[in-house]
Amino acid sequence: MALFGLGKKKGGSGGSGGSKSSGGDGGFHRDLRKARKFFDYAETVADTKNYDYSVDCYINGLRHDPDNLPRHEALHEVAKRRKVSGGKPAKAKAVGSELVDKMLTAEKSWAFDPINAAHAAKTMEFAVEAERVEGEEAHLAEVALWAGGLALDFNAQSDKPDRKIYLKLADLFEAIEQYDMAITAVKRALHMKEDDSLRGRLKDLEAQNYTQKSKTSEGQDFRQNIKDADEQEMIQAQLDTTGSQADKLIEARRAEYDEDPEDMDKLGKLVEALLRPQENEKDKDAITLLMKAYENTGQYRYKTRAGDVKIKQFNRILRALGEKAKAGDADAKAKYQEGLKRRLAFELQEYAERVKNYPTDLKLKFELGKRQFQAGQFDDAIGNFQQSKAEPKSRAYSHLFLGKAFVHKGWLDEAVNSLGQGIEQHPTPDDNLGKELQYEKMNLHLELAKNGSEGDHLKQAQALASGLLQTDINYRDIREKMNEIRGMSG
Repeated sequence: MALFGLGKKKGGSGGSGGSKSSGGDGGFHRDLRKARKFFDYAETVADTKNYDYSVDCYINGLRHDPDNLPRHEALHEVAKRRKVSGGKPAKAKAVGSELVDKMLTAEKSWAFDPINAAHAAKTMEFAVEAERVEGEEAHLAEVALWAGGLALDFNAQSDKPDRKIYLKLADLFEAIEQYDMAITAVKRALHMKEDDSLRGRLKDLEAQNYTQKSKTSEGQDFRQNIKDADEQEMIQAQLDTTGSQADKLIEARRAEYDEDPEDMDKLGKLVEALLRPQENEKDKDAITLLMKAYENTGQYRYKTRAGDVKIKQFNRILRALGEKAKAGDADAKAKYQEGLKRRLAFELQEYAERVKNYPTDLKLKFELGKRQFQAGQFDDAIGNFQQSKAEPKSRAYSHLFLGKAFVHKGWLDEAVNSLGQGIEQHPTPDDNLGKELQYEKMNLHLELAKNGSEGDHLKQAQALASGLLQTDINYRDIREKMNEIRGMSG
């Protein structure tokens, strides 16, 4: 996926039949049929809780299809299930000598220790290098971004964050032109230790980020962001000129799928083509295909994807109704409110079923907890947030929602403690989540002070308000809150 300005192979002896990487003489060669067989084995044995063998199967499949990000994500889910079941960290034997192999060796070690930031960063490092060398064949920038994002989160949630990992990640994110992520990594390194030279680098990254966003806003050809753009152009050139490009692509993808309905990769491409126009009828076709795949294979992920499509349908319809409601359409306003209730009811049922099928996936418990919170099911929501806070990526958000749920229950002391833990565990206090945690905790201290509760609540409220003022004077009503606090302090 030459998505971030990479994908151009270095000059040299690439040959005519495929690219060669720096680690060996065979280069990378894609074989989707072999990959599919390994992925099918991986899913089957994971269901029997033979997690080590499932990891091996995923790694072997990814050797033939290394930029298949959903399969990397599926491997990581198996790795987490292995850890929850008592699996111990282990060092992986070398998968091979090519750059893609080195990436997968690092990823296999990561799978045996799934919250290890160093292993995730090493996976990203080899993915970035493989993207540079194999960019025309294996588009690994998206995989690199995924691994790097997790490495960033795991390092932040570690008992002893490693500043060197942040600095390494900053270099790697910059290499794939993900300047916003590089900025986050540098800020976290600075939070651990001030450094004038690093401050200078932060300014340079912010300037590059601004320049990149300015160019994007000026309008670039969207085809550079599509992994298989060349393939699409070839298909469209072979078709007649009647009908829209989207319809032609659907027609081509459907013909491919009809040739081999058991090829799940072709099913995936057809579903993607159907979803691209964002039309209800085509969405329904996609849902029908996904549910048929679920019934035929028993693989729950197809039902999950069908549910995601349905949720997107709700969102699209609600956006249209919302715009009409803002324009004063009373009928649209009533339908909008009813649509919100229907979407919430569907999502509650959908995520409850997903949690049942993937009981170790803490991200799903967090998503279910959010829906339960919205529905006023605070006891159930609290139970799910108490579990999801063990997931590094959801930890601070879980504490935020726990605090809010405790408030609804009238348990203010518990709410203060939960929000405090969220503040301690969130590494960037000046981002949106960091500011929200501080604001909610400030409000609670202020409320407890007004109620005459024991403790220095007014002092703590003032300290939090002062911090927010210094970070963002325009954040919500922070100036009014500070004036109120000072007035109470006399």
